[in-house]
Amino acid sequence: MSSKVDPEILRLYTIRRRLGKGVHGAVWKAVDRWTGEVVAIKKIYNAFRNLTDAQEVDHPNIIKMKDVIPAENDRDIYLIFEFMGVYGSDFEPANLKTSIQECPSAMGV
Repeated sequence: MSSKVDPEILRLYTIRRRLGKGVHGAVWKAVDRWTGEVVAIKKIYNAFRNLTDAQEVDHPNIIKMKDVIPAENDRDIYLIFEFMGVYGSDFEPANLKTSIQECPSAMGV
């Protein structure tokens, strides 16, 4: 249960800064070394490795999961998401209610 970033992740992404750390994992803001895209990387401690339908969801109001990479210790995983700034120009708090209301339709509910 380490917040240290594995070498394979460092080969693929340039870590800009750690955004947070908790009991179940840590999150970093990073840049894809090949595309230049800003992403959020979440390391989940002691996770079991199976992909979910989260990678299949495609809706403008749901953050897209881009990849799942197993950690070297074979217990943790890294989830790669598109990056959404919370308090910067990438996010408008006034649109939050509309975004939340649209989520059920995006998930087929």
